[in-house]
Order: sequence, then structure tokens, then C-alpha cells
Amino acid sequence: MINKFKVTIKKQRYLMKVNFTIFKNNMSWDALIHQLNSDVLLRNLLMKGQLDSLDVDFSYCEETGEGSITNSHNQTIGNFIVSF
Repeated sequence: MINKFKVTIKKQRYLMKVNFTIFKNNMSWDALIHQLNSDVLLRNLLMKGQLDSLDVDFSYCEETGEGSITNSHNQTIGNFIVSF
């Protein structure tokens, strides 16, 4: 007799905590995200960042978990740190 087992693997969703800092107004805040990409980062900046322009770029170092936020003039206007 052969027993058949149904295996259910629960897919866990890992949250990342991102600490944003914008230098202009010396403001910082934390956000919980499921996925790290520029759309998610920009959405958080739009909600709380009080930016003069939406033309921003992000760079991120996977080794350190740190990233920078630059404006259209390639000036650093803030940074962010990702922790798991």
C-alpha cells in the first residue's frame, strides 16, 4: 500500500524596515515594505518626504544595506537604510 501525502509549503512574506532620511528638513521616518524597488521607495517619499521635485534616483548597496537618494542635479538629498 502506498500512502500519499499532500505537502503544503507556507510561503512567508518577509518585511523589510527602511529608515529614510531627507537632509533638507532633517526629517526621517521608518517604513515597512515587502519588496525593495524604486517604485516602492518613491511611493514612500511621496507620502512623507516633502520633496521639491519628483525627479529622484536611488542607489543601493546590498552589502551594507545603505542607499542614497539623489536629485536631477546628481546632488544627494537623502539616504535610506534597509534592515531585515
